[in-house]
Amino acid sequence: MLTFQSFLSSPKIRKTLSLKPGDEGFSLIELVVVVAVLAVLSAIAIPSFTSMTTKARNAAAKSTIATIAKECAVRYANAEEDPTFAAVTLNGYDSVLWGTSDTDCSEEEDLVAESSDESKYATYTWTPGVDGGKTCDMTDGLDDEVYELAGCIDGVW
Repeated sequence: MLTFQSFLSSPKIRKTLSLKPGDEGFSLIELVVVVAVLAVLSAIAIPSFTSMTTKARNAAAKSTIATIAKECAVRYANAEEDPTFAAVTLNGYDSVLWGTSDTDCSEEEDLVAESSDESKYATYTWTPGVDGGKTCDMTDGLDDEVYELAGCIDGVW
């Protein structure tokens, strides 16, 4: 029976492949070099990937908050009273109303969307204005940047 080892050990094949009797594979130095190159590539790629994942989660949290905030504004505009709602889950984020009451936007409230590891989040603050309007700021939990949502003019609905 012809095995791979016996196939490689035949003189004709050895001459064709220019294999010497000691040539059986990679040297230890070659393997160390390959492992070192892979380690360097990993050290560069993994932090970039982690950063992209964090930004994507934070963008999803901001999107969730924007959806809830817009619904709050629409209900406020239609009924001319503060909307009420319960905690919801959108895009895999638990979005809850934090502040002075559980289901009422009549006083200053924060809507917070957090990821499951509670490190990536966005906060939407709904605050009564002097003229009856509502101020609307959204803070990005990743870099603490404050954004105005669509429908806000100078921070007021």
